[in-house]
Amino acid sequence: MAEHFYPFLGILFVVITFFAMSFGMRWDESGVIGLWVVGIIFFVRQVVRFIKGEPAPKKPERKPLASLPSPKYTPPALPRVSKDFRPMPPEGDKRYPPPSPFIKPPK
Repeated sequence: MAEHFYPFLGILFVVITFFAMSFGMRWDESGVIGLWVVGIIFFVRQVVRFIKGEPAPKKPERKPLASLPSPKYTPPALPRVSKDFRPMPPEGDKRYPPPSPFIKPPK
């Protein structure tokens, strides 16, 4: 029952709430009664586990993902721009023609 304790408390809360409602209590009053009963059961279980000295449940150990060595960080190079902040081709790159002096950039 240890692995199903919290669902058990939830189902018990719903059952107690519905039974209290069927005996004529309002829904909010019956919900408070259900919370009290479930809270007392939870508290008693924690005290009993503490007195017995029961250890906390172990979390399953996850294997680390295969990680590649991180490359040394190099900041990105600043892009080359012209005086009016239009991008320019890299220095020595012959693929792009030089900017034309006759074509004016849009304002």
